[in-house]
Amino acid sequence: MLSYDFLVRDFTKKARYLTAFAKRRMIHLNLQILYSCNFKCEICDFWQEPYTTMRRLSAMDVQTIAEKLKPLNPLLISLGGGEPFMHKELVDIVRILSKDNFLAMISNGWYVTPEMAKAIFQHAGMYEVSISVDYATAEKHDKQRGKEGAFDHAVNALKVLHENRSYPHQRVHMISVVMDDNLDEIEGLIQLAKKIGITYFVTLYSEGRGEKPSRLFRQEVSNELLRLKRKYPTDFVSLPGYLERFAEITTEEQGITPCYAGKNLFNIDCQGNVTLCIDRLDDPVGNILTDDWSTLQEKLLAQHQQNDCGACWTSCRGNIEPLLYGKHRLRNFLDSYQMTKSIPLV
Repeated sequence: MLSYDFLVRDFTKKARYLTAFAKRRMIHLNLQILYSCNFKCEICDFWQEPYTTMRRLSAMDVQTIAEKLKPLNPLLISLGGGEPFMHKELVDIVRILSKDNFLAMISNGWYVTPEMAKAIFQHAGMYEVSISVDYATAEKHDKQRGKEGAFDHAVNALKVLHENRSYPHQRVHMISVVMDDNLDEIEGLIQLAKKIGITYFVTLYSEGRGEKPSRLFRQEVSNELLRLKRKYPTDFVSLPGYLERFAEITTEEQGITPCYAGKNLFNIDCQGNVTLCIDRLDDPVGNILTDDWSTLQEKLLAQHQQNDCGACWTSCRGNIEPLLYGKHRLRNFLDSYQMTKSIPLV
């Protein structure tokens, strides 16, 4: 049972987050704690040089980051990499960040064990974990991820995480990157997620995860995803306002603009460098470990005001902008309940 102190702290965090949301303030952070990874994914090259030799954020570094970001608390922090479960201080990092924020994490699932699942959920306070599965068949997923057994490990990780949650509000999702060759696989993945007892959402390929070629999809993708959203409304939890704009990436020369990176969301990499997003790693405004946060935020806002990029439409944008700036904000807000509602413990 949740303690009284936890309930009060959680209610306070949610109230403050909703206030920041309503005022369109900074609400989301993507944080890479390392670049190292045990996979060799075709859509990412963080597993190659020079990324593999870059430093990792230590738990002490993360404590420094948490202290400097207190004026923004609570943030929704998406913890990533690389592969986060390869970090030996992961549980400590989760504990530090989850104290005053809502913490989510994306993983390939390879290193998930019942013991680790219990550690991050019960002892460290993780709110949400997503495991990447891009194809409904093991052969295709393993090839894409450059690792034999990747599919089986991912499916097992989803089951283990779902079964070892400590509280109903803790969520487990399956996430897929929609690309040029897997649109026909999406319904099978939704059905697999439903069978496990978890929910499913999608994101788009980010060309900034190294320097990989484009993997754009067919232009009819929005119609197909919205059809699946209507068919599986409680299982496929991506916002309709996100899905309906997928095709614009293929049809609009300027992409999807304006982008609100620097105003509502930002990125910190494992060097501590602060950027608008993961696609701008080569253009930092400074370093969170050495620089004053107020100065960094001013520079982020200045970059945002000059930014005309609309090249991506990843879920970090898609889970925020339809709620803050979309045409059908109320519809998307009501639908967001499916992504955040409590799920009974197994």
